[in-house]
Amino acid sequence: MPRTSAPPGSSATPHAAATARVAVVGAGPTGVGVTERLLANAPLLAPGRPVEIVLVDPHPAGPGRVWRDGQSPLMRMNSFAKDVTLFPGTSVRCDGPPRPGPSLAAWAADTAAGLLPPVDPRLAPDLRETGPDTFATRRLQGAYLSWFLHEVTRQAPPGVRVSVRPGRAVALTGAPDGGQRVLLEDGSPLDAHAVVLALGHLDARPRGEEAAAAAFAERHRLTYLPPGLVADADLSAVPPGADVLVRGLGLAFFDLMALLTEGRGGRYARDGDGALRYVPSGREPRLLVGSRRGLPYRGKPTHRPVLGLPRELRYFPDVAERLLARDGAVDFRRDLWPVVVKDLGHAYYRELFAARPEHTTMPWWQFEELHATATPQELDELVAKAVPEPAHRFDLDDLRAPLRHAALGSAEAFGAHFAALLERELRRGADPARSADTAVYGALLLLFDRLPRLRGRMDPRSEAEELDGAWLSLFNLVASGPPAFRLEELVALCRAGVVRPLGSVTRVELDESAGLYRAGGANFPGTVTAAVLVDARVPDPTVTGTADPLLASLHAAGEVSEEVLGDPATGYRTTTGRIAVDGHGRLVGADGRAHPARYALGWNTSLRGARAFAIPGTDAATFRHGDRVARAVLSGLPGPPPGVRPD
Repeated sequence: MPRTSAPPGSSATPHAAATARVAVVGAGPTGVGVTERLLANAPLLAPGRPVEIVLVDPHPAGPGRVWRDGQSPLMRMNSFAKDVTLFPGTSVRCDGPPRPGPSLAAWAADTAAGLLPPVDPRLAPDLRETGPDTFATRRLQGAYLSWFLHEVTRQAPPGVRVSVRPGRAVALTGAPDGGQRVLLEDGSPLDAHAVVLALGHLDARPRGEEAAAAAFAERHRLTYLPPGLVADADLSAVPPGADVLVRGLGLAFFDLMALLTEGRGGRYARDGDGALRYVPSGREPRLLVGSRRGLPYRGKPTHRPVLGLPRELRYFPDVAERLLARDGAVDFRRDLWPVVVKDLGHAYYRELFAARPEHTTMPWWQFEELHATATPQELDELVAKAVPEPAHRFDLDDLRAPLRHAALGSAEAFGAHFAALLERELRRGADPARSADTAVYGALLLLFDRLPRLRGRMDPRSEAEELDGAWLSLFNLVASGPPAFRLEELVALCRAGVVRPLGSVTRVELDESAGLYRAGGANFPGTVTAAVLVDARVPDPTVTGTADPLLASLHAAGEVSEEVLGDPATGYRTTTGRIAVDGHGRLVGADGRAHPARYALGWNTSLRGARAFAIPGTDAATFRHGDRVARAVLSGLPGPPPGVRPD
């Protein structure tokens, strides 16, 4: 990608010519995604108007920070390669034109076959091993992102071009001519008619218990690694053989686990019976790990349901229409949670009755008829009658809190129990007879897309604590879990003594007298101590606590604000940490007004729902939001200066 033609230090004022300039700050997946939407919509909303789109990022345009080349091949994606695309196809319900294109898996296959430009030779092994049902390396995904940006730029409509301005944006002000000025870290300005913030995952300043843990580490000369991208962390601060407390069993934990084991020379081998065994290098630490749930999320489903993934929910659409048609606020717990549970159960049992009828005692039509009108108590009775064996039932409590009844007498006993639960999960995930689990996964994807329709009608507490809290936790538990091979590696590390689980409701205390971190869980007596603590997660969205200089400066000037959910009638009020934007993605300042030429989109804005990638063939929010913002940007561009004819 070429640099912008403006020399360093030049503002290259866009009003001096007929060209309209849009600066996109952040050139990772969200930034290149909105760039594609700008290119697709420009002929419709700015016909004949020269437009320049300038991508600003200190990291390579396309991969950005998370997917950049040069990181360890141990860093993997958390989605099947077949389930990743940046191309908004015909299934996307938006006003802009579709742009069909290959998924990551299809791109990898065509690239390996020589039908598309080759990748860096260093990525050849990554390419060879990537199939539809594999988890590609993050650096290979970065190559896909680079190709995507090159491809959509190559197909840019006449008069529209894309350029890249390497560097970190640190401030955004008004330009002397009334436009917008982005200031870069090197002091050079970039003037534009409109600015889109596509900032992605940002670092945050330690606050609360994180700040206390950091201060404790400084006082006692300990090591503390705060929330952040593990691939960017300085893991050399973790000594070989050290006990390391780890808070979190999510995706960041598995990154940490890989880099501190295989990344330090350890390896895995198969025993004669096929069991995976870890062979240590002697340079790995011992990871003492716990979390609120005490177990990792459920592993990614691998078996396609006999009936296919659900295409629609059985109950939710009718309930949603009734709720939208009536007056008054929607209470998530009262109005929506029961139908969420019922739809998940319907998806599970529909598949169970089709795939494993031997586990049922009545025909599906009869069960479905009774299921439709059953109260919660009647539903329990119906399921007990229709599916006699509890192991074959849909148990939401067991899914959400599998350790709620586990009380072991020692750390060793709990470690054995933890490993056994993981092995059970692995067997379940590999068993084609458990295809009903995949049907639940499909129903959750549908609910993830449909529930936001009611966001504007929910009372603020429901929106903050239920939709963004309990519901999102359930979704992530089922849909955002690790690949099965990571769970198998975790079992092997537990057997080798490299990982020691601490159980659910893990708490970390700052032991001033010992000068060490102390931790314990709810499932066995006693505590452990360590001189190293790692918070293995990415930071929550925050405007007030951001470490990003651009966002911090905008907040200090009152030109960006955090989303606030409040109810004057009850006095309920909470901030979500997300960048407040209006329905078109325009930044909302402290005065409550939306800026006409500044936009933001992505997971950390109040638009929500937009993830970096989408599953092919779906009506993904990331595409709808990108299209909406791109069209607002183009519609808001000023016309060419008087007397200037478009090129």
